Amino acid sequence: MPFVDALRNARAVVSAAPATDSVHVAVARKLTQNLDDAIARFEGRAPEVDLVSAVCHDLKDPLASIVMGAGFLQKALASQDEGVRRAIKAITRSADRLGRLVSDFHDLAKLEVGRLPIDRRACDVSVTVGDAVERLASVASERGVQVTFQAPDDPATALCDPVRIAQMVSNLVTNAIRFTGAGGTVGVRVEGSETGIRVLVSDTGRGIPAERLPSIFDHGANSGRTSRDGPGLGLAIVKALAEQQDGQVKATSTLGQGSLFEVTLPNAP
Repeated sequence: MPFVDALRNARAVVSAAPATDSVHVAVARKLTQNLDDAIARFEGRAPEVDLVSAVCHDLKDPLASIVMGAGFLQKALASQDEGVRRAIKAITRSADRLGRLVSDFHDLAKLEVGRLPIDRRACDVSVTVGDAVERLASVASERGVQVTFQAPDDPATALCDPVRIAQMVSNLVTNAIRFTGAGGTVGVRVEGSETGIRVLVSDTGRGIPAERLPSIFDHGANSGRTSRDGPGLGLAIVKALAEQQDGQVKATSTLGQGSLFEVTLPNAP
């Protein structure tokens, strides 16, 4: 359907656009989710609006207003005392964190009923991952974390949805940055092989206790955790998106030394 193709193209453009501040991030998040819903409806995969979607949609507008208002105050009161600036930054961070939680909850609900659009095609994973890592550079810099990226010289072509790959990498790298202290490093690497394309995200953070590793991708185990003590829903989304693209994800970790997440995707035919 040409109209659905146009929606997909618009979704890809919005996702690839650089986000220079929290206002841009909030607007881009809302646009991409609205486009996802429109695609699902035109494909006949969303006959009615369920309670989760309705609640998430109702939360988006006030959250966007909070982020935009905080952004305006931050610019208007730039010369005020440090306490005011810290308070505004705290509002922005909290609103953005809640926005990500709503976004993750919405996506996970749609994934579980097969309503999140997946557009698989042959794509160079190195390019997609590199763009996603670049967009997170400012987040890492603010936390004093160094992010490195390595890719093979030859194209690493997988059969996947580039928009969803960017979402998966964003979730993995954001978690790695969050749990890696200032002065630490997050490494992102793409590897190609005959058995598939691998995306590896490693960090030098605090690591994951051995007893939690078996359930690290279980949204039931992580949904009750805050961003301070657990990964929330982001890892559950990574697992669901990997499986919907005939891929898989696994994690290894050493407490006090860091973690490694590995996503494997099928090669393009």
